Amino acid sequence: MPPVTEQWEDVLSTRFALGGSHPAVRAVAAFSAESGFFATAGREDEDGRQFFGGAAGQGDRHWESDTADAPVRAEMAALWRAGEETGRPPTLRLAGVVWHREELDRITDAVTGTELDLTLLRNGNRVMWAARTGHGICILVLVDGDNEGHAAEARSLALDFDSFLVGQGY
Repeated sequence: MPPVTEQWEDVLSTRFALGGSHPAVRAVAAFSAESGFFATAGREDEDGRQFFGGAAGQGDRHWESDTADAPVRAEMAALWRAGEETGRPPTLRLAGVVWHREELDRITDAVTGTELDLTLLRNGNRVMWAARTGHGICILVLVDGDNEGHAAEARSLALDFDSFLVGQGY
């Protein structure tokens, strides 16, 4: 595993407090198509990669490979398009699960003043937030359970992590 991936996995675990009791977040991922890094973290000792997987949902294929991640990159790009070409919301397939975009907001971070895209994804009663920063880094935050309080907290954590990224120069 590349050193930058190990570092980011530690940062994700720490920033999202995934080891605490009753965390709002079950797993998180951060990636940048431009720089090629990909990192995940899961709650407690759970492997976060199982929720985000590669293009075909295979745990051994990572977004660090140009060929493995091409379909996922294309689906991620579709999430950020404002227009609804087919009349249905865009979808994203991660680890064999299809997520449907429910909302898409362009917001200004109150702390940093930077703009970012934030979208709510849903698969049945499961919720995930996806945020894209101005520097092309995407953050995926899988909510633990179907608790609306957890969903709101996970959204706040995603925005907090964006502020952290800006503070780190990303």
